[in-house]
Amino acid sequence: MKAWGSVFGILLLVAGVSQARAEDEATAVAGANGNDVHLLDQVPDYATILAHQWSDGVPQDVTDSETSTEKYGRLINAPLQPTTLAECVALALRNNTDLQISRLGPTAATAGVRKSRAIFDPTLFGNINRDRNNSPATTFLTGGNATTLFNESFTANAGLRKTLISGGQLSLQFNNTRRLANASIANLLLPQYITSLGLSLNQPLLRNFGWKYSLLMVEMAQSMEQSAYEQYAAALTQLVAMVEKGYWALVLATENVHVQEQGLALATELLRQNQGKFNVGALPQTAVLEAKVDVASREALLIQARNSLDVARDNLRALLNARQPGAASLIMIDPQDKPTVEPYQIDLNRSLQMALEQRPEIHAARLDVHSHGLQRKVAENQLLPSLNLVGGIGVNGTAGTRQKVPFGFVTDPKTGLPIDQNTGLPVDPKDPNARAIVNQITAPPSVEGGYSRSLDLLTDGRYYNYAVGATIEIPLANASAKADYATANINLAQSQLSLQKMQEQVTLEIKTSVSNLQSDLRSIEATRIARQLAEENVRNQKARYDVGLATTKDLLDYADRLTRAQFAEVESLTQYNSDLAEMRRVEGSLLAARNIVLERVRPETTPWWATF
Repeated sequence: MKAWGSVFGILLLVAGVSQARAEDEATAVAGANGNDVHLLDQVPDYATILAHQWSDGVPQDVTDSETSTEKYGRLINAPLQPTTLAECVALALRNNTDLQISRLGPTAATAGVRKSRAIFDPTLFGNINRDRNNSPATTFLTGGNATTLFNESFTANAGLRKTLISGGQLSLQFNNTRRLANASIANLLLPQYITSLGLSLNQPLLRNFGWKYSLLMVEMAQSMEQSAYEQYAAALTQLVAMVEKGYWALVLATENVHVQEQGLALATELLRQNQGKFNVGALPQTAVLEAKVDVASREALLIQARNSLDVARDNLRALLNARQPGAASLIMIDPQDKPTVEPYQIDLNRSLQMALEQRPEIHAARLDVHSHGLQRKVAENQLLPSLNLVGGIGVNGTAGTRQKVPFGFVTDPKTGLPIDQNTGLPVDPKDPNARAIVNQITAPPSVEGGYSRSLDLLTDGRYYNYAVGATIEIPLANASAKADYATANINLAQSQLSLQKMQEQVTLEIKTSVSNLQSDLRSIEATRIARQLAEENVRNQKARYDVGLATTKDLLDYADRLTRAQFAEVESLTQYNSDLAEMRRVEGSLLAARNIVLERVRPETTPWWATF
C-alpha cells in the first residue's frame, strides 16, 4: 500500500508569495513532507534485516548521522542577501529543523493507527515436526510380538487465525500426521495417515466484549493522529510568528544602526564646526570638548547597535536555517520590507470566537480529552468478569495400509478347542505337536489406502467432531483492573482541566494582544508627532546656534532627542507588526493571513479484513 494514496498525513502548501524564489521554496516544502510520509513504507527486506542482526554496531546510515558535521558552524559571515518577509517565511518552512521534527509527529501517529489495526490482520501459522520414541514393550496389545515398542510420527499443520471486531478469535486449522509403530491390535494401520480440518471460535461475552469493542483502540490511535496534526499546525503557526518577530527585530536593529550613524555624523559635523570656530577664537575650548565627548558617546552607542544588529541577524538566520546558494554558510538576511501600519480590525469578541474555532492547541486539547475518554471506556470494560464462549466444529479422516495381527486361535464352536491347521479337527491345547490355526484381525477395508484416502474420508462428511462450552474467570479483588480504571479516570480529569487551562490561557493571550495592538497604535501616532517636533526643534536650534543664540550643549541635547525620537518611531512601528503577528497567532488566523494552507492527505483505506 503506497503512502501517498492512503496514509493520513499532512501536505504543506505555501501560496501567495510574490517572489519567484519564495514560490520555489514553498514547492520544496511540499515535497519534503512526502519524504516523511514515505518513512512509513521504508521497511527492510528479510535479507537486510538478517545482515543487520548478524553485524556489529548499528547500520551505516546511523553511523553517518552520528559523525556528520554538515550543519555545524554555518553562522559564519557571508554577503548580504536582500530578503523579504514572505521569503523568510518560505525559507523557514522548508529548512527549520524544529519544524522538520514536528512534521514527523503526524507520520509517527499514522504508524500508530496502522499498529492499532494490526490486531485484525489475519495470521497464517504452521508447524512441522518429526519425532520417534523407542521403549520396552510391556504388552502385546501395543508391542505385538516385538520386545521393543517404537512410535514414529511426522506432523505438518497449517492454519489461519483472525481477531474479529467483536473481540473473538476465529481459527481455521488443517492438521496432518503420518504415524509408524509396531503392528499390534492397537496399530492395525501402518503407516497411518490422520487428517483433520477444524474451525474454532473463542468469543468473549463480558470482558473484552462490546459493540465493536476492539475498534476502540483504533479510534484512540486516530484521535492521537489528529492531535499530532493539530500540534504540528500549532508548531507551524508558532514558527511563522517567530520568523515575523525575528524579521522585525532585525529591521529595528538595522534602523537603530542607521539612527546611530546619523547621530554620529551629526556629532562629528558639529565637532568639526566647533573646532573651526575654536581655531579662529569664536568658541571656547569647552565647546570642542563637549563635542568630542558626544562623538565618543555616539561611537559607543553605534558599536552596541551594530552588535545588536549582528545578534538579531544571526537569530533570524538560525531560525530560517537556509544555506547561502553556493556556500556553506547560512543566508545573511538583508531585510527589504519596511514596517507599516497594516489595517486590522481590533475586536476582542471576534478574536475570542475565532480562537475557539481555529486555534490548533484547543483542538488538540479537545482530542486529548476524547482520547482519555476512550481509555477510560477500555479500563471500564476490564472491570467485568471474563466469560468466554468456546466452540468448534471439524471433520476427520484416517487411512493407511492394513496390517494382519495375530490374536488368539480359531476354535471349534461346539467344543471351544483350537482347530488343527492340518486336520481341521479340534486338538488338545496341551499337545506340544499341535499346530492350531492362528486367528488374525485387521482394520476395515474402507480405511485401506494412503494419504489421498485419508483426504477422501475427511471430505466424506460422516466423520466429524464438535464442541461447545464456556469459561469463566472472576477476580475476587480485581485490584489491578480497579487501579487501571482509577488511573484512566484521573488522566481524563487532568485532560479536562488541561482543556480548561488552555481556554483560560488563550483568553489571556487574546486580551493581552488586543491591549498591545491598541497601545501600539497610540504609540505610533505619539512617536510620529514627537519625531516631527524633534526635527523642527533641531532645525530651530541649529539656526539659533549659527547666530550664537544657542550653545553647543543645547544643540547636542536636541540632536540626541531627535535620535531617540526617530528610533522610538521605528520601534513602535516594528512592535506593532510583531504584535500583529502575535495577535493573528493567538486567534488562529496567522496561517490564513500568510496564505499558508495545511491539507490532509486522504486517510488510508481500511483493509477489508479489518471490517469484520
